[in-house]
Amino acid sequence: MSQLPSRHSINRFFFLTGLWVVLHVSAFTSAKAYSTPAVALWTVATTASYAFIYLLPALIAGYLVHWLLSRGGATRAGRISLAVLAGVLIGLTGAIQVLLFADRVIYGMYGFHINGFVLDLVFSPGGIASLGASGSTELTATLVALALLALQAATYYWTTRRTSDRGPISWAPRARWVLLAILGLTISERLAYGYSAAAHYQPILRASESYPLYLPTTYSRLAKRLGIDTGAVADDGVRVKHSGLNYPLVPLRVEAPARPLNIVWLIAESLRFDLLDRQIMPQLWKLSEQSLRLEQHYSGGNTTQMGIFSMFYGLYGNYWFPMIDARRSPVLIDVLQQQNYQFSLHTSQGFTYPAFNKTVFAQINPADMHVIAEGAPAWQRDQQNVDDILKFIDGRDRSRPFMTYMFFEATHANYTFPPESVIARPYLEDFNYLSADFEKQMVPIKNRYLNAAHFVDQQIGRVVDHLRQQHLLDNTIVIVVGDHGEEFMDRSSRWGHAAEFNRYQTSTPAVLWVPGEKARVIRGITSHLDLPATLMPLLGVQNPPADYSLGYDLLAPDFHRDYAVAADWHRVAYIGEKFKIAFPVNAAGAVRQEVLDADDRPVSDTDQAKNEIRPAMIEMMNNLNRFSRPKG
Repeated sequence: MSQLPSRHSINRFFFLTGLWVVLHVSAFTSAKAYSTPAVALWTVATTASYAFIYLLPALIAGYLVHWLLSRGGATRAGRISLAVLAGVLIGLTGAIQVLLFADRVIYGMYGFHINGFVLDLVFSPGGIASLGASGSTELTATLVALALLALQAATYYWTTRRTSDRGPISWAPRARWVLLAILGLTISERLAYGYSAAAHYQPILRASESYPLYLPTTYSRLAKRLGIDTGAVADDGVRVKHSGLNYPLVPLRVEAPARPLNIVWLIAESLRFDLLDRQIMPQLWKLSEQSLRLEQHYSGGNTTQMGIFSMFYGLYGNYWFPMIDARRSPVLIDVLQQQNYQFSLHTSQGFTYPAFNKTVFAQINPADMHVIAEGAPAWQRDQQNVDDILKFIDGRDRSRPFMTYMFFEATHANYTFPPESVIARPYLEDFNYLSADFEKQMVPIKNRYLNAAHFVDQQIGRVVDHLRQQHLLDNTIVIVVGDHGEEFMDRSSRWGHAAEFNRYQTSTPAVLWVPGEKARVIRGITSHLDLPATLMPLLGVQNPPADYSLGYDLLAPDFHRDYAVAADWHRVAYIGEKFKIAFPVNAAGAVRQEVLDADDRPVSDTDQAKNEIRPAMIEMMNNLNRFSRPKG
């Protein structure tokens, strides 16, 4: 029998672990968090108090297990009991350290913490694979996780090696004083944040965004009684309550065309607007010179989920949630099925993450949904998918129209391509997300992206050339877009997407070939939301687009769009000629808005910018509920 570690040993373990967690949490903060004495004091208090909060599950479980094993005054325990105690303490504290590390990486790359979006990614089939991490990235992440667990194991061994119960040693303060100090720090930072929220003191409000699971505390009414100028807070965000779908608003009236057009829908991951270039994507550029080219085109979001959702439904991305709850497919797909289209849908990523099998393609026969998502590099999977699409076109039932869909993955980080597609050097040979120095290596990282885009262009060229050779371009619509953009620290400190609503993360190339339409360029704002409104009349739908979408017909002689709208999980953004303004949706606590000018630079007079777009804000708020209000 061995002696069970004393309560004081467990105290020492948690005290030292708490110091490690404080150091870990402090890595979330930036120099701005210490810019003034007031903000620095708040940062120190918040770092310490939240380190305790993050450790709380391990504290409760650890002390509970220790009490259960030592109840009745027993001080000696078998190997199993010792292993259980060590496993709980090391496992839980190690898991907390790993989660903090993962959150810090996500926050550093994308600007948000582990949230519903990340959890959906982790737990949805194919979600982790969609990140496109290289083998070296996965190895580095594994080594870091093991190192953090080893740190906690070493801490446990060192603090519990003395089994005799001699009381607390000099470097470990008494537990009651630690708890009192944490309580004082927590109350202080709560009061400071509440005042900052009431007085709109931005340094503390912005610093709070660095902490995972930060819970804002506000007391606006009390602040007013104390004479604090709280200003106008009604414009900080919008509230949306979906009360059941009303989609479409009225039944569709359809007169199917005598010669229905085929549809080839090609989407490239993270394909941003400035890739439509004669050198980077010559095949797509050539097609655009013969088609409708949209030069200021915006996705409906800064993520794949919102981007693809918006281009098929023609609705704001926030409608994703009621649509997935109802398993409601877009009316565009409904009409295609009613007209006996044959489908061949292909992806190099997956249909389960995001859950397009429960939304966009909810009513499609799974046998028509083809996934190549694992094994070979993304460019090889793309190439194989294109091979399969061409085989489908050749072997289709020629008495029926067809719709084929392809989602290219090569342009997703870590950007893959074969040697013959290299047009930009030098490029980073091994793109390790965890060890890369993004600021210093951004150019070779972006060169990987350019090479991957050139490869995707070659595959697009294969499809278009095949259609031409089979004399199908005369009766086939071809759509080429990106799901969203990709930033390489062009305007923010971020690489990638899903963090901002600037043009680099939301604008994509858009080329639309429609048989019989003259080649032309639309230089004004267009949106993914306009695609269903453009396709439905070609399918014989007589209803105005407003009955089933928030988009406009791109082929209409009077087409004009004043602004576009993009969304992510928690925000909706106005994107206009002068401003881009993001509004939190159903946000809790104090929030702040992102207000950028036409060049994606921060605007100094945010109130003036919001006043200028107030009519559009009201329209957006109405549209957020337009298709979810009960009839009557």
